[in-house]
Amino acid sequence: MNANWILFLVTFALSLGLTPFFRKIALRSNFLDSPIGQLKKHTAPVPYLGGLAIYFSFLLGILGVLILAKPPDFPRVLAIFVGGTVVALMGLADDLFSLSPAVKFLIEIIAAALLILFGVQLEFLPSHLVLGWVLTVFWVVGATNALNLIDIMDGLAGGVAVIACLGFVLVPFLGAQSYVHLIAAALGGSVLGFLPYNYQPARIYMGDSGALFVGFVLAGIAMGHGYSQVNIVALCAPLLILGVPLYDTALVMALRFLKGRSMFRGSNDHLALRLRSLGMTVKQVTGSLWALSALLAAAAGFLVRFSEKRALVFMVFFSFAALVFTMYVSSIRVDEGVKKIKENPFRIFLPDNPGTDKKRPQKAKRRDFGHR
Repeated sequence: MNANWILFLVTFALSLGLTPFFRKIALRSNFLDSPIGQLKKHTAPVPYLGGLAIYFSFLLGILGVLILAKPPDFPRVLAIFVGGTVVALMGLADDLFSLSPAVKFLIEIIAAALLILFGVQLEFLPSHLVLGWVLTVFWVVGATNALNLIDIMDGLAGGVAVIACLGFVLVPFLGAQSYVHLIAAALGGSVLGFLPYNYQPARIYMGDSGALFVGFVLAGIAMGHGYSQVNIVALCAPLLILGVPLYDTALVMALRFLKGRSMFRGSNDHLALRLRSLGMTVKQVTGSLWALSALLAAAAGFLVRFSEKRALVFMVFFSFAALVFTMYVSSIRVDEGVKKIKENPFRIFLPDNPGTDKKRPQKAKRRDFGHR
C-alpha cells in the first residue's frame, strides 16, 4: 500500500479515538456551543473541541513521518505545520475570547508570510515577485476563512474538507511534489475520523480552531502542485477542488455588499441555508454539497489533462453554469430563515425594501461558528 494511504488510515484511527476524548473534556469544562441568538439552529448545547482532535491527529501523523523518514521539501512541510499551529491557536482563542476580525486577519497574514518564507506560494507570476506575495496572502486568508464560513451545518465542512484532501491527492500528476500528497493524506484522515461524531445529529463541533486550521492547511496544499503541465487553464484546478467553500464565501460576501450589510456579520445568506429553505433536510443538503464537491474535484481532474482549447471551453461553460446557478439560489429569500419566498432573480442587484425588512437578525452572542 502507498505510504500516503497508510498515513491516511493512521490519522483516521487517531482522530476516531481522540474526538470522544476531547468531547469529554469539553463537557467537563462546560466548553459548549449554546443555541443563543437567531443564527443558532441546534436545540441543545454541543461541545466544541473537535478541532483539537483534528489538529493532534494531524500532528502525531506528521511527527511519525518525520521520525521514520524525512519527507521531500521538509522546510515546506514544516512551514505548513507551523503556520497551521498558529492559526489553530488563534481559532481556539477566538472560541474562548472572541477576537476581533482585525486581529484574526493580522494573525492569518503572519501565518501566510511563514508559508512564503519557506517557499510555499503561488508561482505562476515568477517575474512579479511582490505581486505573487500579495496574491499568496490573499489566497491563504481567503481559503482559510472560506472553510470556516461553511461550518454552518452538521458534517458539511468536514465532509467537504475530506473530499478536497482526496482531490489534492488524486487530481495532480504523479510527478507533482509528493509532500503535498503527504499533508493532504494526513489531514484527510484526521478530518474523516472526526466526521462520524459531527454528522447529524452532531455530538461535537470543530470550532474555529478546527475550521481555520483545516482551511489554512488546504490553502497551503493547493499551492504545492504544478497543475499546468498540459495547459495553463489548469491553474484553476484548485478553485474547483475547493469550489464549494470558495463559492459560498463569494456568494455571501457579494450579497451582503450589494444589500449594504456588513460582510463580517453573521446572516442566513449561505448556500446551505438557502437549500434548506427549499424544504431539504440537513442530511439532504449536506449530501448534495458533498456530491457537488466530488463532482468539482472530478472536473478538476479532467481540466488538468485537457488540451488548451478544450480546457478553455470547459471553463467558459463552467462559468456560465455557475452564473445561472447563482441567479437561482440568490432568488431564494432566507432573511428570516423560516420559509421559502421566491423572488425576481435580479433582486440581488437592487437595495433591500425597507418596508419588508424590519426584523433583521440580531447579532448572536459569541461562539457563533455554527452559523456565520
